[in-house]
Amino acid sequence: MISMPDMQSLKDAAKRFALRQLRLCLGLGLVVVLAVNGGVRLAGGSVGLLSLSRVSERARALGLYAMHRLTCRCPDDVTPALRAAAQRHGVPVRLALSVARTESSLVHTSISGTGAMGLLQLMPDTARELGVSDPFSVEQNADGGMRYLKQMLRTYHGNVRRALAAYNAGPARIPRKGPLTMPDETRTYVARILSRM
Repeated sequence: MISMPDMQSLKDAAKRFALRQLRLCLGLGLVVVLAVNGGVRLAGGSVGLLSLSRVSERARALGLYAMHRLTCRCPDDVTPALRAAAQRHGVPVRLALSVARTESSLVHTSISGTGAMGLLQLMPDTARELGVSDPFSVEQNADGGMRYLKQMLRTYHGNVRRALAAYNAGPARIPRKGPLTMPDETRTYVARILSRM
């Protein structure tokens, strides 16, 4: 049996190893991305999916996930945490569950291609603004996601369709008044959530 001090030193060593590996991967990944981006630009093309901001967001998400795995005590059933957060922030529970199902299929360790994390797919900057230190924690992600969804509902005066569009595409891309224009991906996203309610 391993004693508590030995267990702590093992955890510390594992964290140091994970951080070294993460730094190495980030460094190598950055070199590859810079080389590919430079080649694309030299050839007269534009950079889309390989942009540094996307790689940076995804790398941050993977780093947070590595740290989460070392200390994870997450429940198997995430719906109680989602229900509690929705009720606490005045978001309809059916809406909250539908958003989480659409965002992550209720998998708390989900990471999108753009670096969105957890049950409600919070971007690293959004998670930081909401005070979510561990976006893969079921409770923290549910609470932060419901606060953000509530902000969108307030911003769009209770218009669920616009609030969902802003949650997906970002509030800068969704008008508060007038015709509701949104990217095709967002239109599909909103329809999927509303159909699951």
